Amino acid sequence: GMGGDYVLYNPISKELITSHNEPPVHPWIRSMLHTLHQLHTRLDLGKIGIYIVTFLSFLCSLTIISGIFLYGPFRKSYSKASVLSKKMKIGALHREFSIVAMVWGFILCITGVWIGGFFIANDNYNADVLHNAKQELSIGQSEILQPSEAISRIMKVYPDRQVISMDYPSKFNNYHYAFYLGAENDDDPAMFLGQPVYANLYVDSSNDRFSTKAVPWYFTGMTTMINLHIHNHNTMALKILWAIWDIVLIIGIVTGLMMTIIRKYKKSDVILSKVSVEEKHIWRTPLFCSISVLIGLLLPLWQNPVMNTIAAICLTVSLIVFFISLLKESKQY
Repeated sequence: GMGGDYVLYNPISKELITSHNEPPVHPWIRSMLHTLHQLHTRLDLGKIGIYIVTFLSFLCSLTIISGIFLYGPFRKSYSKASVLSKKMKIGALHREFSIVAMVWGFILCITGVWIGGFFIANDNYNADVLHNAKQELSIGQSEILQPSEAISRIMKVYPDRQVISMDYPSKFNNYHYAFYLGAENDDDPAMFLGQPVYANLYVDSSNDRFSTKAVPWYFTGMTTMINLHIHNHNTMALKILWAIWDIVLIIGIVTGLMMTIIRKYKKSDVILSKVSVEEKHIWRTPLFCSISVLIGLLLPLWQNPVMNTIAAICLTVSLIVFFISLLKESKQY
């Protein structure tokens, strides 16, 4: 993954299967996407970047919650204004775009916090397992076995698990085998690394030694959070709708930044204009869009074509309702 090359091993036929043999036509695209992924997940700053992104995601979720409470009072005071300044126009755009994207932004932020926290905790967990393995398997080094034989050894010890991946003994793991195990009935056991099990394996299986540590209880629910953040827009229609909703959220963020800059560094010019924005039902459009967006985010978790279609309809309808409401608002200014 992450733009690298890989091969698949079939332990039954004992064959390696290459993923592709042709070099990419545009290698710079692979490099660009890799860099963008690093910026998104860790600001391209390594492990410290994960801490920063996780903390920023948490702050953003608090900002969204506070904005929900401020929307009503600000919206009513804005509707009673007799003049409309440049700052108020930007503020109106900020409120309209941000409030319809509140569920969208909050779910992405809070799942980002959860995922960032998982990676931090998972790094500590893996380091702890490796530390114990160095002590428990310090006597001798593992012998090298055929891949299928090594897999059969770990399956005998853990018959109710799935082998996600296997690292051969090398200087990177102190010359022990490193197996990563997933739950037996997990539909997608490779969602994250799994439970690491270090082993010294020998031709004489009676000498085999294993070292591991149970997966922490607080990893429960991580699959759902990762799916909700990453794997619930696998169709082209949902990808396009996700991009549009991201743009709606970005407009809300950018206009909020503009308001902050104008308020701090520039006096806004007052433009005389009568404003008669309808005060009634100010929560109608935001609530409808929020419920539709929530359905659009949750249904694809079932990975069913029907669910994907209904989710796409919900996301599309909420966009249409929002833009109609936005058009009506603009005509009143």
